[in-house]
Amino acid sequence: MIKAKLVDVELIERLAQLTSGAGDYCYQCGTCTGVCPFNLLNPETINPRKIVRSAQLGLIYEDGNLWYCSTCGLCEAKCPWSVKIPEVVRGYRQLATEKRKLPQKFEELLWMIYEDGTAFPGSSVERTAWTEGLKIKDASKQKVQVLLYVGCAVSFDKRLQKIARSLANILSIAEVDFGILGKEERCCGDVVYNVGEDAFLEELASQNIERFNKTGAETIITISPHSAHMFKKVYPRYGLRIPALHYIEFLHDLIEKERIKVDKPVEGEVTVHDPCYLGRYLKIYEEPRKILSSIPGLEIIEMDEAKENAVCCGSGGGRHFLDIHGDRLSHYRVMQAVQTGAKTVVAPCPFCIQNFEDSVKTKKLSLNIKDVVELVDQSLSGSA
Repeated sequence: MIKAKLVDVELIERLAQLTSGAGDYCYQCGTCTGVCPFNLLNPETINPRKIVRSAQLGLIYEDGNLWYCSTCGLCEAKCPWSVKIPEVVRGYRQLATEKRKLPQKFEELLWMIYEDGTAFPGSSVERTAWTEGLKIKDASKQKVQVLLYVGCAVSFDKRLQKIARSLANILSIAEVDFGILGKEERCCGDVVYNVGEDAFLEELASQNIERFNKTGAETIITISPHSAHMFKKVYPRYGLRIPALHYIEFLHDLIEKERIKVDKPVEGEVTVHDPCYLGRYLKIYEEPRKILSSIPGLEIIEMDEAKENAVCCGSGGGRHFLDIHGDRLSHYRVMQAVQTGAKTVVAPCPFCIQNFEDSVKTKKLSLNIKDVVELVDQSLSGSA
C-alpha cells in the first residue's frame, strides 16, 4: 500500500526563500549522493539527493544526518546543474533551529558564543597569549591599515598559534601597518551561520562590523578560510564594506610585489590540500601553489583528488564540534597524501591542520602537517 504524504506549499515557499530557490533545477540524477565524501566511509551516511527532493516537494526533513553534512560543496561542484545543495542543507537547519530541534551540542555552542564570544575553551584575555615577545598593535586602541583577524581556534590552540606568529613575522618584515583586536575579538560566526541561527548571526555580525570599523582598517585579512568566507560572502549582507582577504591572497601579493624575499631553500616534497572553504567557496586554488613554487627547494606533488575535487577533512558545517565516532575523512585524506610519496601535507586552514595531525598520530604515519605561511616564514631572508 502506498503511503501518501501531504505537500506543504507554505514550506516549499519558505525553503525557496531561505535558499533562494537553490533546489529548483535539481532533476534527481543522484550524482550528489554518489560523490558525497562521507559516503566513502559509510554508504548513505548523507543523502543530498533526498534532502533536495524533500525541499522541492515541501516535505519536512528531520533525519539526523542533516547535521553530519560538512557543507564541503563537493556535491555542488559535481552537480550537472551546479545546484547549491549546501544552501538547501542550511535552509533545513534554519527551520530546525527555529523550532529548537538542533543537536544539544550546538545549543551549548551558541550560548558560549553569546556569553564568551567564542565556541572554544578560553577567555578573551587569553586571545593575545600567542603574541608574547612580538610587537603587534592593539587595533582596538590604535588605528591600523590592515586588521589581522586571528580567529578563535588559532587564538587558543598552542599548535595553531604558531601559524599566527609566522604570519605576524612576515607582515612585520614587509612593514605592513597591521594590528589585532586582541581581547576585543569575537567569533566570526561561521558555526552560527552553518547551524542556521540567523537572528543571532545578524546581532553578532553587526557587533563585529562595528569593531572592525573603529580600527580604521582598509583591509581585513584572516587566517581561517571559514572566517574569510564569512567576511567576503556573508557579512556584506549586514553592512561590512571593508574588503576582506584570506592571508593567502595577501601573502601572494606581497611576494608578487617583492615586498618579501623567499630565498632560503626549504628542501622537500610537499602535497597541497585544498580546504573546502578556500577552494570551492572562494575559488582560491592557484595562489597557494604559486607561493610554494616560489620557495627554493620545494617540489609539489599533487594528490589524485586536488583543487575542486579535493576531499574534505571533515570539519566544516559545524562538524568540528560534534562527537562523531567511527572512521574519519581526515584519515582517508592523509592516506591519499601518503600515496604521493611527499613527506609534508600543506593545508592553509587551521581546522584541516588539527584534523590531519590527529589522523597522522592515530594512523602512526611519518607525515608533517604545515600551513603555507609556516613554510614561507622558514624561507624568509628579510624585506626586499
